[in-house]
This record gives sequence, structure tokens and C-alpha cells, in this order.
Amino acid sequence: MTKVLFILSAVVIVVASFFAHQNGREFANVRNSIAGINASIVKEKLTEKTVVGKVNQLVADVTRVQGELDAESERLKAQKNRLAQAESEATRTQTELDTKVKKQQELAKMLADLPKDVKPETIAEDIARLKKEKLDFETQAEAKKKEVTAEEEKIAGVQKRLDDVVHKIEERRKNFERNSLTSRVVAVNYDWGFVVIDAGKSTGLTQDTKLIVTRGAQTVGKISVMNVEARAAMASIVPGAVVNGELIMPGDRVILENLVQN
Repeated sequence: MTKVLFILSAVVIVVASFFAHQNGREFANVRNSIAGINASIVKEKLTEKTVVGKVNQLVADVTRVQGELDAESERLKAQKNRLAQAESEATRTQTELDTKVKKQQELAKMLADLPKDVKPETIAEDIARLKKEKLDFETQAEAKKKEVTAEEEKIAGVQKRLDDVVHKIEERRKNFERNSLTSRVVAVNYDWGFVVIDAGKSTGLTQDTKLIVTRGAQTVGKISVMNVEARAAMASIVPGAVVNGELIMPGDRVILENLVQN
């Protein structure tokens, strides 16, 4: 029994030693593998760190390049603005130059058209002299204008007096023609007591003008104008003015009863 136990113990020890040896080898392999893995990890970390550094450098380079690109864009924009301003200024300057050239040509033409005795260097003096002459002429013209106005006033006065004389002459002529009125009775209406004579407004007759009817050297009667037409008039026979019961007849002569005094 003791031998069996001893043998079993020996077997267990042998097996344990085998497994211990086997485990030691496995542990050494695992440890070596872990060490390799750790070395690989360290190497990968170093590689990763290098890559991250390069990436960060690239990012910094991209940022720097982008900043430089933005700066260049701003400079290019500013340059374009300056170019546009320069072009605008050049266009304005060219326009001003063209205007000045045209003005110079006009002035040259005006100078060429100046009288021979007028020179550019004395043109200011000539202008002053011409202004003085113009002022003298205007003063003389104003004086003449006053003289003309005075003469026109005199003429107006004379014309007024002449018009008054002509008016008086015309009135006297009309009065003379009226005083020398000679017309005839052309119709008689005994029932209504009026006559029609062949004298109208042109002879100066008016309503209520008193007329005498004559036959030869004899006075027949009196009539009073009631209505006046252009070339005829109607007159009423004045009651009680018929002489010796005579009847006014067509063809009797008619004259004014009272002459108009001039």
C-alpha cells in the first residue's frame, strides 16, 4: 500500500513536473508573444504618432495655404478695384482731354475769326474798351429814347389837338348838313295823323326832332319825328300847327324848325 502511494506520488510528481515544464514553455511563449505584441504596439504607436504629426503638419500647411490663398484673393480683389478705378479715371481723363481739345479748337477758330487789329494778348483791353463803348452807346441810346419819348408826347399832344379840331369840324359838318336838311314827304296817313319822309339817321334826325312842312314859299304845318330808320323817318302831325286848314301832301318839302348852333 505504501508502495502504491509512493508510486502514485511519483507519477503525480512526474506528471506535475511535465505539466509544469510544459506550462513554463507555454508561459515563456506567451510572454515572448506578449513582448512582441507590446513591441509591435509601441512601434504602431510610434508610427501613429509620426502619422498624426504629419497629419497635423499637413493640416497646418493647408490652413497656412488657405490663409495665403485668402490673402491673395483679397489682394487680387483690391488690385481689380484699383484697376477699375484706374480705368474709370483714365476714361474721365480722356473725356476731359477730348473736351479741352474741342474747346481749344473752338478757341483757335474764334481767334482766327477775330479782326486783324485784335490780338489775344490785348483781348482783355479790347473787351474793356468795347464794354465802355457799349455803355456809351447805351447812354446815348437812352438819351435819344428820352428825346423820342418827348417828341412822341409832343406829337401825341398835337395829334389830340388835331383830333379835337377834326371832331369839331366833323360835328360842324354834320350840323351844317342837318341844318341844310331838305327832304320830301313821301306818304301821309290822315287817319292816324302821321307822315313818312325820305330822311333818316344819316341826316342826323333823332326822335322828337321838330320839322316844318313847306309848299313853295308857304308853310303848311309842323311835324315831330317819332321813329327814325336808316333812310326814312316817321313823324306825327303836330295838332293845331297846320296853317289855314291846309293838308300836308306827298311831295311837300321838309326842313328843320330850329337850326343847330355850332
